[in-house]
Amino acid sequence: MTRGWGAAVGAAVAVVLVAVVVAGVVTARRSGTEESGSTGGAVGDTGATSTRLPSPDSSYWSPERMDEAEPAPMPPR
Repeated sequence: MTRGWGAAVGAAVAVVLVAVVVAGVVTARRSGTEESGSTGGAVGDTGATSTRLPSPDSSYWSPERMDEAEPAPMPPR
């Protein structure tokens, strides 16, 4: 009887693992197609975050923008 339970638990774990992998692949493909559709996407784009920094733009923080800048609100506890 113990072997039967062990096999059932093993089969259930295998089914759950397959479902998680399939869900992850489907989610990755959906996010990749949405991003490539809106931005033109590169060939082989997986939807991963880029680690390249944008080139500096000195016009972003103009004197007017600096005068109007406020600190971000703290998140509630």
